[in-house]
Parts: sequence; structure tokens; C-alpha cells
Amino acid sequence: MPLRLQVAALDDPLARVFRYEFDADRARILLGRRGGVDVLLPHPKVSLVHARIERRGSEYLIADDGSTNGTRLNGAAVPGGQRRTLRDGDRILIGGFLLQVGLSDNKVEWRPEASGSMARHMAREVLERLGPGESQPQLIVVDGAQTGVVLTLGELGRTFVLGRAGRGDLRLDDVDMWRERAALVRDEEGVTVRELGPTPALTVNGERVNGARLLHDGDILVFGGTTLRFADPAELYLRKLEDAATPDEPEPAKKPTKAPQKATPARESRPELALIAFGAVIALLAAGAIVYVLVW
Repeated sequence: MPLRLQVAALDDPLARVFRYEFDADRARILLGRRGGVDVLLPHPKVSLVHARIERRGSEYLIADDGSTNGTRLNGAAVPGGQRRTLRDGDRILIGGFLLQVGLSDNKVEWRPEASGSMARHMAREVLERLGPGESQPQLIVVDGAQTGVVLTLGELGRTFVLGRAGRGDLRLDDVDMWRERAALVRDEEGVTVRELGPTPALTVNGERVNGARLLHDGDILVFGGTTLRFADPAELYLRKLEDAATPDEPEPAKKPTKAPQKATPARESRPELALIAFGAVIALLAAGAIVYVLVW
């Protein structure tokens, strides 16, 4: 049977619940805060790869992957190096998230959603709790007649129009005669930009946009005489979170570097030592000869 996980933030009971579903043939599911895991949990108390769920026959087992803050199953700590069997209704605590396990055969209609978009939603909820209004993507005019103007892309599912006329969401007075130049659509996957009609070139990071293009934090858009920068706090938060060390996680100990050993110089051939040794031998022989003569 498939494994279902419902993920909710512990510090906000009103936060959205995110749902994952994995087919029965999935052998391993990684949980953590770095990119590439199967369940991305964007929270500072979550390790890069925090825990893993493995399938053994008809069972699913959870193991802590050497995390800093540990993994709890139904309130009990999961010891490192050990596995615990998961059952329907079990509750897993990882960092600031509570994951509820679903293993029943009941058909549950869950809205499919990509892991990346769920991570962005989670990150925005975390940012909203840290500072309301600071989590929404924005388009900022960095060069042009409206330098400093900011368009906040706050509504999911809405199309934002850029152009010269006042009908647009962001009026650009220094564009040419075209009334509408481009549109940005915000959906579950992020913000996509596309041209409206046969307009002059719209570029993103110096590349011409043909059709639609998904924007990423820091992208530079240029059209007409206007340059804009796209900012996505949630994407930036996820990137910084992945790069940051887990709080209270000690930095990996650096191996002491051995000081380069000085090469032992080869013994130099010293002629004065050879002469001294030779003289000592001659002296011993002479002394022996004198003793022999006296005895004789």
C-alpha cells in the first residue's frame, strides 16, 4: 500500500497541511532540509538529511540519519542506528514539523503537488511567522524612469501585467508605444514571465524569452529602457537554509595538518674527521710497537 505523510508546522496550528504520497514500490524516502530529499522540511532545526523511511516487504521503517536534534516517533526518541516500524496514524516529530503517517487502504483524494512548490509554501509560512509581509515575491525596478518602484506578487493564481498604460499592475513610462509588454503569472510552481503580443525583446539574464520562463530569485529582466530584478524571499530562505549549519551542530573537526618535516640532511663527508681517525690508528700501532720492543 502507498505511504502518505501529512506535514504541519508545530508552532502554528492554523498553518496549511502539506500532503505527500509515495507509491508502494518506493524503497527509500529521505526527509531533511537540503535539496534533493523526498520530503523537504525548511526549518533550522532540521538537518540536511534528518531521517529516512525504508520499505521492508510490507512494512515501512523509520530511522534517524544522525541528525543533531533527533527524531521522535509517537513521543519517543528514535535511537541512532535503529529502525522503528511505522503504523497507520503514527506521529513523527522532526524539527518544527509534525508528520502524520497514513497506511490505510482507504482511497484518499489528495491534491497532487510537487515537492519544490510545497517547500516554497512552507518557507513562506515560516517567513510570515518571522515577519508578516516579508515572504511574497517581488519585482523591483533597478534602472529606468521608475527606479525603486516595487511590485509585490502577492496573490496566487493572478496574472500581473507590465506596461505603459495605467491599466497595468506596474506602469513603465519609458517603454515604447506598446501598451502592454509582459505578464507575470504566479502559481504553485512559482512566478512565470511571458511576453504579451508582438513586443520588442524581453530578456531574462541576457537571454531572449520565447514563450514563458520560470523566474528565480535574483533574475534580471530587461525590456524597453527598464531593468528589473526578481526577488523571491522563500527561494532565498531555502537556499540559505540548505547552506547553513544546523544550530547547535558542531562544526566538523578539522584534521590537524602535520607540519612538513624537514628533510634530514645527509651526513656530510668531512675530511678532517677522516684524518683524525687515521692519526689515532697510527698512534695505537706505534704504542704497541714500543711496548713490544721494551718487552723484548
